[in-house]
Order: sequence, then C-alpha cells, then structure tokens
Amino acid sequence: MKYCIIIPHYNHHDLFEKFLPELVKLGLPCIVVDDGSEPSSVDALKALLSPYPDFHLVQHQANRGKGASVVSGCYYASALGFTHVLQLDADGQHNIADVDAMLSYSNAHPDTIISGQPYFDETVPLVRKYGRKITDFWVAIETLSFRVKDGLCGFRVYPLSKINHLVDHYYLGPRMDFDPELLVKAVWANIEVHFIPTKVIYHENTVSHFHYLRDNLMLIRLHVRLMFGMLIRLPAIIYKRLQGLFSSK
Repeated sequence: MKYCIIIPHYNHHDLFEKFLPELVKLGLPCIVVDDGSEPSSVDALKALLSPYPDFHLVQHQANRGKGASVVSGCYYASALGFTHVLQLDADGQHNIADVDAMLSYSNAHPDTIISGQPYFDETVPLVRKYGRKITDFWVAIETLSFRVKDGLCGFRVYPLSKINHLVDHYYLGPRMDFDPELLVKAVWANIEVHFIPTKVIYHENTVSHFHYLRDNLMLIRLHVRLMFGMLIRLPAIIYKRLQGLFSSK
C-alpha cells in the first residue's frame, strides 16, 4: 500500500503557504492539482512547491471544478504507482492531527473509503452548518441508510481501485457536487465507507469559491438526479437488504 496526498487548488496560494509546513511534516508525496488559477497564483504556487521534489503540480488550463481536480489527481497518482490517496483542501481548514487516525484505519481496511465527520467551533458560518444538515438528510434518503455521516467533508482517504470503479461505472459531478455524489454512489456500489470525527476550522481569511445561488442550484439538481437514480435501483436495494437480513438469521 502506497499513499500520497491530493490537494485541489484554485487561487488559494496564500492560505496554502501557511498550510504547507504541516503537509511537509506528514512525509508523504503530494499532488497539487491547480484548477485554472490566475497566472499570479500559479506562479506563487510553483515557487512554494519548488523546494520539495516529492510535491507534484498538475495543471488544468481552465477551471473545471473540485471534483474534476480530484479525479485528475487520482489518475496521476495511479500513474505514479500509488494505491491510496489522502484528499485535503488547500485552505488548511482540515485538522492534520487526524491524518494518523485515518491512515491507520485505512491500513487495517484497505478497501474502505474513509471520510472526516466534521465538528465545528464558533468560526463556522451558520449557513454552512445548516446546509450540511440538509445535504445529509437527502443523502440518507438517496442511500436508504445512515451509512453516510457527512456528505460534504473534503478530508478523505480513497483506495484508488474503488475510485477507478466509481469513475468507470457512474457519472460523478465535476464541481461541488462531487463529494456527496461519490459517497452516495459508493453506497450503491456496496463499497464500505467509514467516518472519523474531525474538527474543521473556518479561518478568518478563508477564500470560499462557493457561489450561493449557482452552487445551491447545482446541489438541488444533484439531489433530483440522485433521487431518480435511487428509485431506479430501489427494487435491487430492497432485495439486497432483505437478502442480508435473512442470511444473518
């Protein structure tokens, strides 16, 4: 098992600079996927990464979205021979101290997708806090389960074999819809998912690329799409649940 880090980046170089020393301490190779940032941001990012030969930069010439960046990073990691990737956001809001717990669980359960289950302090915007609850409500309906404890956290460990399976067999949204859609479709594909509590901090100077109107409309379309997908799969889901119920007796 070989691990590396994947970081989607879009005009986050200032916060990434503060976050970088913590990443270096992890001792893992890192793939930073720049998603069509401004030229000045790309230049700053290249300067930050230049002292670290195990830090690789992959560039999108135009902005394609967070999900597309993660998929590009996974393809690049596969080409380099890695088996698992640790996904982190570029703005440093995730708690690096929890990486050890996630990697330890991954080593013991190599075929499991592992995600952070956030808890927040007073820095969290209320619209984000309650927006997560709405997403988690719909995800529970779309999976007919409570297996997904949080659909939006971008702090995850992916087995690349499972990501490749999902990319090959399912449509995954390329933007902010990627994180919840991937977990829903992992449940549909009977891939194990596991959640580890982690503290998330919204820094004072955090650069958010979440556009409230555009991205909320996109999430509405996502859940409509997933509801139709769930209804199509409903007979198979019920059959598998009943099969598991009777086989356990």
